[in-house]
Amino acid sequence: MRNGILTEAAYQRSIYRKLKNGHPDLSRHSWKRCTKLPFGQEELVISEILMTGKEKHLLVYAAARAVTAVAAEGGHPFGVRVSVLVPEQTEEEAVREMTAVLEETAAEQKLEILNVLVEVSPDVRVPAVSVTGLGRGSVPEDSDAASSRSYDGKELVLINPVALEGTLRVLSEKEEEIRERFVPVFLQKLYDSENNLFAVKAAEKAAEFRAELMKPVTDSGVFGALWELAEETGTGYEVDLKAFPVRQDIIEICELFRLNPYQMASGGCLLVVLDDGRGFVEACEKEQIPAAVIGRMKAGKDKIILNGEERRCTDRPAEDEWFRICKGGK
Repeated sequence: MRNGILTEAAYQRSIYRKLKNGHPDLSRHSWKRCTKLPFGQEELVISEILMTGKEKHLLVYAAARAVTAVAAEGGHPFGVRVSVLVPEQTEEEAVREMTAVLEETAAEQKLEILNVLVEVSPDVRVPAVSVTGLGRGSVPEDSDAASSRSYDGKELVLINPVALEGTLRVLSEKEEEIRERFVPVFLQKLYDSENNLFAVKAAEKAAEFRAELMKPVTDSGVFGALWELAEETGTGYEVDLKAFPVRQDIIEICELFRLNPYQMASGGCLLVVLDDGRGFVEACEKEQIPAAVIGRMKAGKDKIILNGEERRCTDRPAEDEWFRICKGGK
């Protein structure tokens, strides 16, 4: 099978169609990260993230995805639970270092670490991480109305630069090679951007503007997230590639390894669908949150990307570019 999350077609064949009748609350889409459960007068919003890798910041990347997913579903994140499988040759110091990095970041993000379960297994080659994000949310007044809403004509805003998470992972994996090409001050800006992977503040600002929908951008990058957004809403879109928020340092590192930043892990990015995109972007700028109106939703099935005079349809989500680095490809 393809690397990454199970494809939608495989999920429908092997999971959803087999289980949907006995489990009516089962997600219709393979990429859905969140579940909502009654919690007194509120809802408990739960997200689940799986990641593998060798870098010491892996727990932070997974926690950022989990917390952002909770916020995008209208929850107020308060904590994370962590489970880690490590190879048997792993040194205790490596586990201690990963945990210390997570603890420092959790303190900065005002999150509780509710549990850290670590198991050693001879069957794994690299650490495998599962992070559950938890948050409290309000019970929606009319969920049926939300499911039948029309998105035609709504503006589409992209928050935060694409491919930051993926580039940080590439930097960890290929640090020696990258340091031969770029000066330390150039790379330090990337390292200092790690907290931008947590998009809770941006999600809260979007909620103030009555966002119709928020979608985190993770595996397969912004192109994959746009496709998934269209599938979820049953609505097409037209976006302008030149309007996407990008960073020059990210673009240069992607070019070095011939990676497409638009098909690259982009934790911290959010796609937001709402009426007043311009006003929302101005509000984000006041909070120093990078954001741009990149297009709008359009009735029908067309998924159009404009790039200057070029006009093309979005392809189905491809394997994330990160896996090319994992395989040793350039």
